[in-house]
Amino acid sequence: MREPNVYVSAGRLPRTAPAPEGPRPLVAAEVHALVRRLHEEYWHRYGSDPAPVGQVEASLVPWDASDAAALMGELASVSLLWPSHAYMDRDEADAVARRVVAALGSGACWWSNRDDVSVSGVTGATMDTLVTGSDGDRFVVLIQVEDD
Repeated sequence: MREPNVYVSAGRLPRTAPAPEGPRPLVAAEVHALVRRLHEEYWHRYGSDPAPVGQVEASLVPWDASDAAALMGELASVSLLWPSHAYMDRDEADAVARRVVAALGSGACWWSNRDDVSVSGVTGATMDTLVTGSDGDRFVVLIQVEDD
């Protein structure tokens, strides 16, 4: 059986004193926790360890909300490795992504490990791309992982 390729985690961030850089370090820790858990469940046999939390944080590039919603819809619906393979209907994925972005509100911060020209992998797999956001209290992360 093939492992899933798209993973989502959401919840509340730990209560801490406000950091000057905002929720980014806490969000990076949540991304790392998801990646570590998935590595232990599925990917440990591929041989590469996931990035440490500091590298995950360093990989997070700011995105605006509309672009983050579009990326979330793309990652939920289309395979990174096999673009002709659809995980779900793109219109449905985009609608869900817009609801997620709206739920965190206009003050939310959004990041991805993808910038204009490259992706900073965090899983140790062949390909991964994530989008994550937080309103300072709640967070969401969606990651797609592919290994050939």
